[in-house]
Amino acid sequence: MKKVLLSSMLLLISLGANARMIECSIIPHSQCPHAEFAGKNLANANLEEAMLFEGDLTKADMSKANLKGANLYHGKLVAGNFTEANMAGITLYNADLTAANLTGANLTGAKLKGANLSEANLTDTDLSNAEIEGAKFSKAVFCRTIMPNGIINSGANCPAKKSAELAQTVANGEAAVNGCLIQPRTVCLNASLAEANLGSANLSGAQLYMANLAQANLFKVNLNRANLTEANFARANLTRANLAQANLTDANLSKAVLRGAQLERANLTGAILLNADLTDADMTGANMTDAVMTGATFCNTVMPDGKVNNSSCAVEKKPEVKAEPVALEAAPVSTVVNEVKAPSTSKAARYKVKSK
Repeated sequence: MKKVLLSSMLLLISLGANARMIECSIIPHSQCPHAEFAGKNLANANLEEAMLFEGDLTKADMSKANLKGANLYHGKLVAGNFTEANMAGITLYNADLTAANLTGANLTGAKLKGANLSEANLTDTDLSNAEIEGAKFSKAVFCRTIMPNGIINSGANCPAKKSAELAQTVANGEAAVNGCLIQPRTVCLNASLAEANLGSANLSGAQLYMANLAQANLFKVNLNRANLTEANFARANLTRANLAQANLTDANLSKAVLRGAQLERANLTGAILLNADLTDADMTGANMTDAVMTGATFCNTVMPDGKVNNSSCAVEKKPEVKAEPVALEAAPVSTVVNEVKAPSTSKAARYKVKSK
């Protein structure tokens, strides 16, 4: 009798589980707690406001899916593909998103308290107004990522877009490069602007802390009063740039071209200017405390004390003036012969010497 009851209970449990799977429709407002979607292809699926708490979406393809307002509390989204998915307002409290691909995903207002996003790809992800208290982001990839406070976060390895976006002009301050708005007082944490073409751009008062501007074209750029602390300007073209009163503390300006740059009252404390070209630059009143300037070029450079430094100016070589050859009068032949004629010795005298 006990065996029959046990078998009946197992059958009921199995039927209940199958019923739950049957009821788990891929539709908005679906009620699918403990959903088993691991490895499933649900690209473009519409699960808006679905109840999927504690669901398993491990390695599932949810690219471009609609998960707006869905509940995946304590869900497993490990290594899932959520590229360009709409996850606005989604509940992911204590969810596991380790190594998830969230490229281009919309996570505005998402509830991510206690979630694990270690090694997740957050390239172009929008986290505006998201709750991230207690969330883990160890080794996560940030590239043009919009953080909850609206700041653009791009790591050092975030490549610049090689697309038509970079071709548009930035002089009017309306363009965006790698998610960073090119305009006065813009805020771009860890901005990825390496090799970007920002000639004549207006970035006055910009917050570009730890920005990567290596080899960027910054000809005549306006960075007046900008915060460029720990920014990387290695090999950048800063010819005639306005860096007056900019904060360049610990910035890397190695081999940067600063010809004619305005650096009046700039803060260059601890800055590295190894082999930088400062020809015609104006550094009046600049703070150069602990700055490294080994190999820098100084020519018509106004130093912080107002003195002009020409120590590296090329010395002009004056053309050599060759003297005209002076004509010498020929001496009489007889005189020359007398001068070179050796005194003669008679044969007898020579023999005398030998016989002695």
